[in-house]
Amino acid sequence: MKVVQTRTPGAAAVDFGAIPSHQSDAMCRTLIGCVGRLFENPAVTADYKRWQQERQQKGGNTCNP
Repeated sequence: MKVVQTRTPGAAAVDFGAIPSHQSDAMCRTLIGCVGRLFENPAVTADYKRWQQERQQKGGNTCNP
């Protein structure tokens, strides 16, 4: 069940346990495909690489080993 009090993300409550696994899997596949297409854009890739470098310089963890 999804309860939305306002349009701000902090006010949405989602019971993820109530989402059937087949629907969750389908939503994840869609999201992964969208992110993959987003990173086909050279500007997005360049911005991500810049962000990674900034994180490394600050000693932050990037998701790459």
